Amino acid sequence: MLGFRFFCALVLVSMIAIPSKANSRAAFRDAGNTRADAQSNQEFRAQVAAIVQSYRKGDATGGRQMIEQFRLPNAKDWFSEHLNPADSAEFVSRYDRLYVSFAESFELTVKDIVATRGAELGTEVELGEGETPPEKFIGKRSGVVSTKAASLFFCTFQITIKKSPATSWGETYVRQDGAFRFLGSGGWPFWVWQNETERRASSHFATPPVLISRVDPDYPLQAKADKVEGVVIVRIRIDKDGRVEKAEVISGDPRLSQAALDAVRQWRYKPATIAGAPLSNFEATVNINFSLH
Repeated sequence: MLGFRFFCALVLVSMIAIPSKANSRAAFRDAGNTRADAQSNQEFRAQVAAIVQSYRKGDATGGRQMIEQFRLPNAKDWFSEHLNPADSAEFVSRYDRLYVSFAESFELTVKDIVATRGAELGTEVELGEGETPPEKFIGKRSGVVSTKAASLFFCTFQITIKKSPATSWGETYVRQDGAFRFLGSGGWPFWVWQNETERRASSHFATPPVLISRVDPDYPLQAKADKVEGVVIVRIRIDKDGRVEKAEVISGDPRLSQAALDAVRQWRYKPATIAGAPLSNFEATVNINFSLH
């Protein structure tokens, strides 16, 4: 049995990954986008940069408070004004669910960036394309359109590691009360999709290594004769090619330890990745069970 203990955080929740910043427009909308004004870009970058800086300083509480600025204030009033007032409570419920997923994902992503040497988060803001996805775009449309159109923004995020592009994604925002507010993952606000079918958090900033070749240990003859059983816990370090470059015993019967090390050193993995790039020096613990039954 493998029991991985991750030394880099996994992003479980939250954002839709796309191949690259250059492809983001094609992935989410038709051609013809125009960049937003310089002030909008500057304000959005400042809003994001302040969050990243807070986590770099170790102030997670302050960072979470700033992430909360992405929440749409007075959501019920906003939806009543811009959509069908009779359905505002339903929209608020959906929005709250999606926002929680977004906020958790955003925090985990920032934590990974801060923990990764050479990782940076860049942004670019474009004017939105309205509320009607192209027919070729896969998704269950709700048919809901706003009664009072809002000025939407499509914001692209891109992670770079040592200045090399790693991954990117896009989200829809509106500027309200002096800040950008989250309205949906991808190129359109959440209400254009049927409930429970809208785009949601699914991609990971980091992925764990995957064991692809395992060698079982040879049971030491003397340990077998002495009926020695038990679990040997080994800490391993996996390189970017998926090889176990270092292994050391944390606990276990000394009569079983060398056999466990000899086996584990032959294991091979699909390497861990962070933002799509193979990760070196990934540490984990594995349990090697010796049983005579």
